[in-house]
Amino acid sequence: MNVMMVVPWDELFGGVASVVGNLARGLERSGHRVVFFHPGESEHCRLRTTVWGFTGYERNLRSPFIGNRPMRSLLAFLVYLVPTLYQLAAVIRRHRIQIVNVHYPVESFVYFGLLSWLLPIRLVVSVHGADLFQGGRRAARYPWSIRQLVASADALVAPSKAFLLECLAVFPRAARKGEVVHNGVDMEELISPDRGDVTPAQPPYILCIAAHNEKKALDVLLTAFAEIGDAHRGVRLLLLGDGPLRSRHEAQAKALALDRRVEFLGERGRAEVARLLHGCSIFVLPSRSEPFGMVVAEALACRKPVVASAVGGIVEIIEDGRSGILVEPDNPGALARALTAMLDDHVLRKRLAEAGYERVRERFACERMGADYERLYSTLLMSPARHDPRSRPAV
Repeated sequence: MNVMMVVPWDELFGGVASVVGNLARGLERSGHRVVFFHPGESEHCRLRTTVWGFTGYERNLRSPFIGNRPMRSLLAFLVYLVPTLYQLAAVIRRHRIQIVNVHYPVESFVYFGLLSWLLPIRLVVSVHGADLFQGGRRAARYPWSIRQLVASADALVAPSKAFLLECLAVFPRAARKGEVVHNGVDMEELISPDRGDVTPAQPPYILCIAAHNEKKALDVLLTAFAEIGDAHRGVRLLLLGDGPLRSRHEAQAKALALDRRVEFLGERGRAEVARLLHGCSIFVLPSRSEPFGMVVAEALACRKPVVASAVGGIVEIIEDGRSGILVEPDNPGALARALTAMLDDHVLRKRLAEAGYERVRERFACERMGADYERLYSTLLMSPARHDPRSRPAV
């Protein structure tokens, strides 16, 4: 089959970029053809090669409404609507696209919702988290363009059952087309060149990979780390990531007298991420909400014991006490106790790490994600085309 992936950014790294890139590679290995589309500056569909090595196109897509100038943006949208649809339709016909899979829907992707009414294609909308829940919170009202895109979709895909339920609470009329496809980890990518061996001279460290924002609750982690007992004063905490609250967290670490034990590493490349994962003693993610928890699955794929909050999709990855330890969110004491228990017990760490690795290998490898999407696409292609507006419920 021929599939078009529509993604807001052409990036090699990042949660959504990794998920979509791994999916595209899996589909290609299975004999399917994948073409990408990303928004750009050009007024014409410009052919290019994506950073993942796929055939791609980019074009300026105007949003129908922009907050500070709604009438002007609507007028521009209407003026350019027909030529934009015409050019996108030409690309879809040129590559005989059967499935258009929008990942991380944004307002300017409304064109693909409109095209699904005009062309014999199936539209799949995959939501990932901040696309619908900025900062982990539901919007007071969703714009017409997003509602139209969801209403036009043949399937609405979420990375976990928990997140799908949150989405359906916003778009209840999409219940019949809701699907869960867990994100997939590229197990080969995470193989460490040194097989994860850590030299005895290297001080032990706990690793957290997260953006510095309210949702990730790094303030809770810093408070918990300060509570860890004297027996583990030699353990460091490495924070990998960046974000708007980084300076606040740096100030908090200094106030807690942790500035010599906590390292703020900022953003790093994938090779460095894999090296740090393989070298850590424990991986921790204290999030207040999490649609899936890709970094949790990646840590388990590196055979690392994980402590994480019992929120969202994380509870679908980790079985508490069997493949990791889950704690109540926003509870520094519980988090400190879980981290201390792991630091005190090498046998526990090894048992949880091995069980976690097997769970990810069996249930969350990118091959399984690809197979699940492939089945969904095939099912949609075998169903009758839904060009009758009465067959597409409003959202």
